[in-house]
Amino acid sequence: MNKEEFQSRLEKIESFIETIEPSNLKSKKDEIEKLINEIDELLTFDPENTEILSLKGFYYELIDDYDNAIFTYKKILEIEPNNEIAKQNLKDCTYYDKTLRDLEERLDKHESKFNAPLLLEKLPVSILVSAKIIIFLVIIFYFFPFFIFGHNDNNILKINDYSTFQTLKVNPTSEYDYLSKQQIFDIRKQHVKHSLFTKDNYEPNTAVFGSIVDNKPWWGSIKCNQLNYKGDHHENIQGPSKVSVLMNNPNTLVGLSMPYIPWDIGTNKEFCTSDYSDFLPISLQNDEKNKSIVAKYELTKKFLKFRSNINGQSSRYVIQLSGLNARDFGYDYMYIFDTKNIKMYSEYNNATKDISTFRDYIHQGGSCKYKDGCNNISPMQNDLMFSVRRLPAEINIKLWKKKPINKYVKADMYYKIIFENKK
Repeated sequence: MNKEEFQSRLEKIESFIETIEPSNLKSKKDEIEKLINEIDELLTFDPENTEILSLKGFYYELIDDYDNAIFTYKKILEIEPNNEIAKQNLKDCTYYDKTLRDLEERLDKHESKFNAPLLLEKLPVSILVSAKIIIFLVIIFYFFPFFIFGHNDNNILKINDYSTFQTLKVNPTSEYDYLSKQQIFDIRKQHVKHSLFTKDNYEPNTAVFGSIVDNKPWWGSIKCNQLNYKGDHHENIQGPSKVSVLMNNPNTLVGLSMPYIPWDIGTNKEFCTSDYSDFLPISLQNDEKNKSIVAKYELTKKFLKFRSNINGQSSRYVIQLSGLNARDFGYDYMYIFDTKNIKMYSEYNNATKDISTFRDYIHQGGSCKYKDGCNNISPMQNDLMFSVRRLPAEINIKLWKKKPINKYVKADMYYKIIFENKK
């Protein structure tokens, strides 16, 4: 067996496990019973592969063989002592093993009263085994869904070599000031036409772009406010339009924006004059096989030290995730399933806790303070705000078109944001 065959067989096992649900368990019973042979063959090729050992442990859990499941998870921890998933699985199996033993003891004590043996002896062994597996899967499905749904997420997180990914073009920003709504739509259509999400007869989503007002100015590329400013705020509409970072780059499904604009004073000046504060990706890459997009950005170490006043408190610069493009293409639901060196702005109500929704849309508002207002993006979403603690940093996002039954369900699209150190 070569590496290619090994990987192919492993992926088939993982794909099969993802299809197991209580409702189709009976039809897959024969395949489940053959699973252990396939797993053992792969372990013969790579005996210390913890991913395969995890699948073996999961198999033993499926058939209620907790002794072997416990043994397998202990073996994983011998190889990787810090494997948190194996630790949790070991803990769960130990609990279920004890619970089942206690239940059996209680049944033994009362079997004469209820004549349970007489009833059980009449049932075929296959029915009893299937019933046990169904009960176990129902417990896993409702209380430990990660066991069934989480394998694909782990595979995405393991990818750190993007050299084989398709390179996507990052388009420059442009100025939208005083263009008609139709002209804006035509620009959008051209960019979508050359994106991953091109389709015949594409029209911009009216819930996202329908409130654009004709012949109005747009928020420009201004990055910082001037202290004690008394002018007409024309500076706020100058330069390329801020939202064109997203509208000109449809592949940037989840973009970045600054919900709070800092003052152009002191150490902030580096941010105010830098190019990285445009939050235009330095690269976009696509992994068609895993339906995953990787967007890379650069930040400086000095950026990590910047502070702004938010609601009377000094805070690190806060960045907000923007789902303008995701929402346009129907990906309304999202969940942040992994981060590195990231702190969410709202400690308890944020997108790392459970499934969230994008609410981004464009409309005319007065935040630019220029006469009669500007077209700009809204709203602010506290659950999507975060700060970068150290570099490099990373945010891994799952996107769905329809609301999934839980946050562990395989995503329709995966989106990874990487922050690198600008040198």
